[in-house]
Parts: sequence; structure tokens; C-alpha cells
Amino acid sequence: MHTIANLSRWVTDIHFLAERSPQTHMRRFMKLNASLERDAHLSRFNEALLKKRLDELEGIGSIRDEVYDLTLARINELALLCAGTYADHYELQGVGNLLLNPRRILVHIKGMLEPEVKERHTGLTEQFADVAATTVGVVEWLRDETVLEIKEEALLPHLYDRLCDSRVVSHEYLDSVKTRSRKIADLSGFLASGHFSNGLEFHQWYQHAGLPDREL
Repeated sequence: MHTIANLSRWVTDIHFLAERSPQTHMRRFMKLNASLERDAHLSRFNEALLKKRLDELEGIGSIRDEVYDLTLARINELALLCAGTYADHYELQGVGNLLLNPRRILVHIKGMLEPEVKERHTGLTEQFADVAATTVGVVEWLRDETVLEIKEEALLPHLYDRLCDSRVVSHEYLDSVKTRSRKIADLSGFLASGHFSNGLEFHQWYQHAGLPDREL
């Protein structure tokens, strides 16, 4: 989490966009990394803030260099921290949003020029419940009349795919990202199987849980 302290050391070997001076380019990276440093100490941050930081990174320029990729890795670290914090506090929808639930899905309907946007936290059978009299009828209509297109993946898979294209990030780091993502998913699945009605019930269980469960 100390990338900002090393940015100046990396400047020498980095080729910047011709239309921007190296000083301006680096100042923007320094500002963004300072924001990430502050974000890491927030008691609560969320998907919207992570997306904002990613948009800020994209706005710096279209070129990918060492500083760009390392800043992208920092955003990924914050996303993992956020998902892990959600899991530890039994906020499973927050985990799902970062790890599994695509941010934008388009529903292409036969005969319609423009697709509909899937409501993110609503099932398709619920969103399109008015197309048939029964749930089975809705399912059959969705099967026969629609095609789904994922336009934006969940943030963590998206960041992982971006990091796989990096010439800076090591395979060991990518493996660690996969391992930690899997641990967050495993913990979330374990907690979901407990069917706690709310966070308070979960924390009451946790206080009396055995050591293996507490370690998980």
C-alpha cells in the first residue's frame, strides 16, 4: 500500500503521452495514489468509490505504463479489502456485487430494437413477470425470446482481467489475488449456509463459534 512513496523512482524509465508533460502526468498519478492512501484508512468504503477511482485512473490517459499498472493493482487491493470486510460483517450482497454480480447486463428481446437493462438485484423472472401468467411461462419466454449480454463484469473479475494484461504485475501476485478471492467466496458461502436473519444474529453466533469457524 506504499506505491506513492516509490512513484518518483519509477519515473525515469516511463514513456509518457506526447501531449502531456511528464510532470503533469506524474502529478495526476500522485494525486490519485494519495486518494487511494486515504481510502485505505476509511472505516467504510464501497463499490461506488472504487469505481470512481478506476474512472480517475482511466482519465489520466490511454497509455499503460508501470505506474498505471501498479496503481491499478492498488485499486484491486482496495476492492479485495472491501469484499473481505463485507464478508466478515455478513454483508453478502456487498460481496456478491464486487465478486460475482455483473454491474450491467443487457436483455436483448426478439423484435425490439433497444435492449432492456437488467435490474441488478432483481431476478429476471421477477423483472419480466408480466410476460406470462406463470413463473414457468416467464422462464420459457426468457429462454425463447431473449439473449443476455454482460456489458460490465463485477469489479473484482474486471480488475483481475485487466491485471492479467499487465507487463508489470507478476504471476505470483495474480495467483494471490485468485487465492484471496476464493477465500472470500468460501467464507461468504459458509456464512450464507448459516441462514442468519441479520448481522446481529451472525455476530452472536460468532462469539460462541469454535476455533476453526472463527479462523475461517
